[in-house]
Order: sequence, then C-alpha cells, then structure tokens
Amino acid sequence: MMEKTEKIAILEKLVSIDTTDQAEGVIADYLADLFTQHGIQTEKVASKPGRENLVAYLGEATDKVLGVTGHMDVVSIGDRSKWTSDPFTLTARDGKLFGRGATDMKSGLAALVIAMIELHDQNVPLNGQIKLLATVDEEKNETGAQTLTAQGYADNLTALLVAEPSGVDKQALATSSDKFPTEMVQKLLTANQTNEQHFLIFAHNGSLDFKVTATGKTAHSSMPELGINAIDHLLTYYNRQKQYFDQKHPIDDVLGDIVPVTTLINGGEQINSVPGHAELTCRVRTTPALTGDQVIADLNAIIAELNQQTDMNLALTVINNQPPVKSNPQAPFIQSVQKIGAQKLSQAYPLMHVAGGTDAAHFAKNNPNLPVAVVGPGNDTSHMTDEYVDEEMYLKHIDFFKAVMTDYLK
Repeated sequence: MMEKTEKIAILEKLVSIDTTDQAEGVIADYLADLFTQHGIQTEKVASKPGRENLVAYLGEATDKVLGVTGHMDVVSIGDRSKWTSDPFTLTARDGKLFGRGATDMKSGLAALVIAMIELHDQNVPLNGQIKLLATVDEEKNETGAQTLTAQGYADNLTALLVAEPSGVDKQALATSSDKFPTEMVQKLLTANQTNEQHFLIFAHNGSLDFKVTATGKTAHSSMPELGINAIDHLLTYYNRQKQYFDQKHPIDDVLGDIVPVTTLINGGEQINSVPGHAELTCRVRTTPALTGDQVIADLNAIIAELNQQTDMNLALTVINNQPPVKSNPQAPFIQSVQKIGAQKLSQAYPLMHVAGGTDAAHFAKNNPNLPVAVVGPGNDTSHMTDEYVDEEMYLKHIDFFKAVMTDYLK
C-alpha cells in the first residue's frame, strides 16, 4: 500500500498542473507513467491536440466491467489575489487541502488511480475489469466523454462510478433546513464521525443548451421604418418562451420539474442603428418526463408559428443536449455502494439526486439501464475561491473505492 505522503503527493502533482480549459494531456502523461510503473495498461485518446483522455485497464473484461471516471480539467481561479494561498500549490491548513481542483475533482481522480494501483500491487483477484475513463473538457463541453463514447469505450460497461464531489461540510448541513428536513439533518449529524456529510447521488438532470437568433435589418436610428428591429422580434419570442417554461409540465417522480434559465442575451451593433441581430442562450435542466428533444420540438413549434409574421426571422440552434441520468435505487450496485459507503466513510450514507450533470450522461447514453453512482471526495467549495478537499475524506475515499471495486468484481 502507498504511504499517506505519496497519496497526497499524487494529488499535489495533479493540482500543480493548470488544466483550466487546457493541457489535460500533461496529466494524462503523468498518470500513464504512474500506471506503467505499476504494470497497468493505459491508452490515450485525443479529443483535440494537447487534450488527451486517458483510459486505464485493470483485470480482464468479462460479463462485468466497472467503469470509473473523473475529469482532468478545472474552472478558472478567478481573481488570484482573493486566494489565501497559490491555487496551483496544494496547501494544507487545519486538516484541509486547498487548491484549484482539490474538490472538483482532482481528489476524486487521484483516489480512483491510487485505488487501482493498490489493488494491482496487492494482487487482489478481480472477476472482471476496472476501466478508468479520465476525461478532458468536462467543465465546458464534455467533449472528452463524447469522444470516448463515440469510439465505443463505454459500450461494455456494466456499472459506472463517477468520482465527482458528493459531500458537504457538517456545519453547512446544520444550517440547510431549506434543503433538508431538520429531523433528517439531526439524524445524519448524530451518525457522522467525520467533518463532512456525503451522499450517494443516483440521479441527475440532463442539460440542454440552445441559442435562439433573431435576424433583422440594420438602418439608421433616425429612419427605423427602413430597418427590421431584431431585438423587438427576439423579445416577442422570449415572452412566448417564458410562457412555455412557466406552464405546467410532466413531473418526474425523482427529478421533479425541468429547471430553465435564460443565461445570456445580446443584440444590436451600436446606439444609433436599428439592430439587425439579436440572440439569447438558455440552459434547461431536463428530466426523463420532459426531455431535451421534446423541449427543442416545442420551442421550434413556437418559432415556426412566429415566423409566419411579417419580417420575423427566428432560428434555434442546439449547442448541447445531454440526457438525464436516473439509476434504479434498488439496483444491486447502488445498494452495495450505499452499504460500503456507510462503513468506509463512518456515517449514514443516504441516496440523493441533483440538478447538475456529469460525464455519465454520455457514458450511459447507449445504455439507459446502466447503474450509475456519483460518489467522491470533495464538498460544496467546487468552483469557489479557496476550494479545498478534506484530507481525511480524501484518504477514506481511496479505501471506499477499493472496497466497491472488489465487491463488484468478486
């Protein structure tokens, strides 16, 4: 088994590599070398030059292939001056390891890697295969997961563990009465022997991103009758879109209603011209009850109706359409992960669903019955200044992952 210092050193190395929408290939090279030192097979799969996904294999593929996945990119650090320490130097303070990506999600990736290496070095027998899918560009476009899915790397998975952060600081949980019933919170806190409360996420919403463009005709603002005001036409559409999203929709029994947000709106060229172009973008957290495909069809019907009006020229472009992930909570894999998590993390380990998506949306696209467990070290400091992972929970998740791997492939 690795010493604690080596486990932290691996995370330290990952955090030191700035993968803010770039350079995941550097991490892929580092991890491939690390795996090779321990006799574990790997291959790199490029999404773009310098942005290589890494696939690693432990055991032989049989009727059981456990996929484990984590992404190598991180979000921007924002204003560096607001960080207490260098965001790309893993810094220990008060039992916490600070750095960009420490929670989201280089600690989860490191824990998966170390778990695989320790199982290999201990010659633990596996009745099947563990396949690591380390991806690029998850934070923006999920092109890494798209590449691996398109090339068939997820085709033979029979279960999937996503090591995204799934915890929350206990003090924050104690004040989250708006999210969790007070009685539930008290039970969780009483049973918890650590600094954080973690959850097993078995379902999450899909994600639909689209842009609607209004094309008009520019003219001098002193003669607006010679132009076609694209902003006016976009606002006409926006009001219809808002009516659509405000109406009652089919409700999913787990994920509930869709969550739409208009995120950007732009229009016009300069203050003294009739605007010839205007556009808005929107993100919708979709559900199995109202899918991204259905939302697109409904909005295109509205656009087709509006385009019957004189000079109206609207068009919808789909940017991204990821399906929701919804595992059966009674699936043997989910039940096993929940039981092992409670033991290894020293706490009650309840099931939970969230709105935010993961790479699992792509990996499960061709296998909607694939059981997916989103479980990993890390907490709700994702994307924040002074992001951190709890050191104890990072180390506990290594043993947790090892136990899940060996139990599933026993």
